[in-house]
Amino acid sequence: MKLVHFIATGLILGLTTVACSDKKDSDAAAKTKEESAPAIPTVDSKGLKIAFYYSDSLKDGFTYYKNEDARITKKGEAFQNEMLGKQRLLEQKAQNYEKYMREGTLTGSDMQNMENEIMRMREQLMNQQQTRGAQLEKETNEALTVLSKKIEVAGKKYCEKYGIDILLIHGQGGQINFINDKMNVTQSFIDFLNHEQEIMDKDLGK
Repeated sequence: MKLVHFIATGLILGLTTVACSDKKDSDAAAKTKEESAPAIPTVDSKGLKIAFYYSDSLKDGFTYYKNEDARITKKGEAFQNEMLGKQRLLEQKAQNYEKYMREGTLTGSDMQNMENEIMRMREQLMNQQQTRGAQLEKETNEALTVLSKKIEVAGKKYCEKYGIDILLIHGQGGQINFINDKMNVTQSFIDFLNHEQEIMDKDLGK
């Protein structure tokens, strides 16, 4: 009898839980609001100010860009030269090994040691190429991200300062086929970027 009462109570509780769950789902659905139309301002075409800058010019004109590019390039060249130097040492070691093999001037034990050394040098070179190469690539990507963010933030400030509605980026492979050169603000924007970077460097105590 008790067992029957227990089962009945469980069924009632279960049905109550389901009912509560259904009510919550129903309430949530009732609270869902339909999206409202976005408030997009209409810009008067007669007063619309559009400008552009040549992206390639920033590499030579924006001092921060130039310095970062030179720094990463220098590190890349140093890494490449180091790897080439170790590659030449490995090749020289292998050539000596072949020479001694032909001449038979070393014992079997010495030849084995030399062979082990060549294998160790080759493995070390491969590991360095992978690990340090990956580190250099990561550093380059991080530098590009910082650079892009600087240009994006400065571009917004530049447009707000001069009342520019649209600032386009003109460069090889871009989506702009032609734009009137009267809208070219490249040098002005570069000067603005350099000024902003100087202020930032002063604030950082550089």
